[in-house]
Amino acid sequence: MYRTEILSITNMLITELEEFCISIGEPAYRAEQILSWIYDKGVAAFDQMSNLPGDLKRKLEEKCQIFQTKIGTLIKTGDGTEKFLICLSDGNEIECVLLREDKRVTACVSTQVGCAMACRFCASGKRGLERNLTTGEIIEQVLHCKKHLLPNERLTNIVFMGIGEPLTNYDNVIRAVKIMNAEWGLGIGARHITISTVGTLNGIQRLAREGLQLNLAISLHAADDITRSRIIPSNKQTGIQHILREAQKYFSITKRDISFEYTLIDGVNASKQDAESLARLLRNIQCNINLLPLNPIEEFNFKPPYRETVNTFCRILKKHGLTVTVRKKKGDTINAACGQLRLRNINFYGKNEKFFVK
Repeated sequence: MYRTEILSITNMLITELEEFCISIGEPAYRAEQILSWIYDKGVAAFDQMSNLPGDLKRKLEEKCQIFQTKIGTLIKTGDGTEKFLICLSDGNEIECVLLREDKRVTACVSTQVGCAMACRFCASGKRGLERNLTTGEIIEQVLHCKKHLLPNERLTNIVFMGIGEPLTNYDNVIRAVKIMNAEWGLGIGARHITISTVGTLNGIQRLAREGLQLNLAISLHAADDITRSRIIPSNKQTGIQHILREAQKYFSITKRDISFEYTLIDGVNASKQDAESLARLLRNIQCNINLLPLNPIEEFNFKPPYRETVNTFCRILKKHGLTVTVRKKKGDTINAACGQLRLRNINFYGKNEKFFVK
């Protein structure tokens, strides 16, 4: 028989856990002790929390769980990238990626099961959107990554660039950010947390009012609406100029630079003319541009451009005074494009059987 009404601690803010502790006859300060064991020490079982009384441990075992997810598959590559296929308790799957570059160690997390944006070059939306992730399901991706850090490593950054559109799961994403940022939580500075969006206008507006020093990355991928709507169908409801307007408002409120993500696709958006158009579009916006050659996916016909095409595109943008970074391709040998590993697994095995984590 499966237990019901089990509380997942990773879903909870400290104030909520304090209220729970009081409700079971324990002092509120026990909440901070419990969270320290989980987020700081990486403990995954209540009986390992040595400074908690036995009676409290028994209550926690009866009423709570630490993990509601588990690792289904872990794939590593030679550059240090590790990709996790995470199994959820309802049989669904998501992905997160641990990325290493010099001293920067980044967890890339998902926010939804599938994606409704249906970008034409991304595997995440190939099967549509199934549901939003809970706060705890987002947080646990980071905890899984932390358990695979080397002894001399620490997690320095978190990016919401996995499966799903973060700003359409706004409430759970912001709760997760607060846990990531809190001293009692994961202790990651807000300036080291990046939320990526395809351009959800209401979400950008809400994010600007949160008072958090988060980095905002906008997946632009084209300099004109015709091209962008071809590869990002949701652009038909937004439009580039509206997205840029909200981006500028975000900067004026938060004073945080905007990053524009631009995936280069051969024959679609990677020509010299495309580069000149992008330079004109962004010339008066305080921003950084991240260029990423397409990570090819079998299900789509798009191809990455040649290296010289990428270099030329970059030179043109820099000639116009724009700040440009060409991202290194990481993990392309391990299905590390967003949603790719999940799609492979579903196509081969089907949905997992349900499991419940105690």
